[in-house]
Amino acid sequence: MSQFYWRDLEDFKGSWIGLGLEVNRPGFSKPPLHLSSGNNNRLKLMLNDIPLLWGTLATSYYGAWLVRNPQPLLESAPVPAIGSADVQEHFDLPSDQRLRNWCRYFINKLMETQADFLYPGHWVVRPMVPTAMRGKQREGVSGWFFCTPPQQPSHYPRWYVYGDGILDNVQPQTVHWLDWDLGHVIGLHTVDPLAGRLKWWRKKAREGSLPPILLWYIGGLCSYVIIDGHYRLHAALAEDVKPTFLVVSSIDARPVKLCEETQQRVLNSLTVQSAKNPDFDVRTLNQALINTFDDRPYLRAGTHTWAGIASDHEWSAEVTRFLTEQGVTDDLEDIIGRCQPCEW
Repeated sequence: MSQFYWRDLEDFKGSWIGLGLEVNRPGFSKPPLHLSSGNNNRLKLMLNDIPLLWGTLATSYYGAWLVRNPQPLLESAPVPAIGSADVQEHFDLPSDQRLRNWCRYFINKLMETQADFLYPGHWVVRPMVPTAMRGKQREGVSGWFFCTPPQQPSHYPRWYVYGDGILDNVQPQTVHWLDWDLGHVIGLHTVDPLAGRLKWWRKKAREGSLPPILLWYIGGLCSYVIIDGHYRLHAALAEDVKPTFLVVSSIDARPVKLCEETQQRVLNSLTVQSAKNPDFDVRTLNQALINTFDDRPYLRAGTHTWAGIASDHEWSAEVTRFLTEQGVTDDLEDIIGRCQPCEW
């Protein structure tokens, strides 16, 4: 029997920054929704035997190519449909509690459905919220920017997405160049712009009660795929209302090796400063000591892959065949050769 355990995560000041999740699955095998990998930096996101997307990293490592195979709908939703009562219940909460409670809501639903993509190990769920973009302001979605909220020092992953990184799910392009400076939100199925549920979500967007969109971080593409919320995201785009996101990511701990010589040098310097200045700010002193002696492991975000691509030739032939059938071959040579586009 699968076991899930979650707990609230807080920074040094006690501010909530997300949820930690432990997943145990005895005798776990490859899940229906999984990432396959092969040599030459080739990837496929699979739903059973159906490829939802293909990806490959550019040799420059400045980005990646994405080939999408949009499906009308996933076979089964990891999160059951959100009802009006759930929306209203969260909307009635104080604003500083809504996101935390939505986070718990989604994790509880994933636990209830035994969501397969949550393979055994350590996971975190962290929010991305609308944030003012630095520099020149841009109009519309191009001016949107989302990131994890400010926090005191934490070893948990931080996320960001620019509006230009949100891909269209109504008329999805087959081929995309993923610029890693943008962050990208990738849909796994198409959205019907005439669906009745979309009209309802647009109303909720106007009311300010739209639930967050649930994303899964795919490390090999430095991007996020939508696990739940395709229609909510399109409702936000249609109403020009910035949504919020919750990012689910697996993590592994990497030990941090601190330099004792540096620690002693900082300690000596702080001792001298505090002795010379009786009014030396204690908070500054404490923060400097925390930063210097903090030996907590670094938590690296990543995505487990299964060795499901037999060879580079197999991946290349599959992508070539798919793009030829779709009549979209302009970028095929660059995709197979892992070359970034010339105009980029």
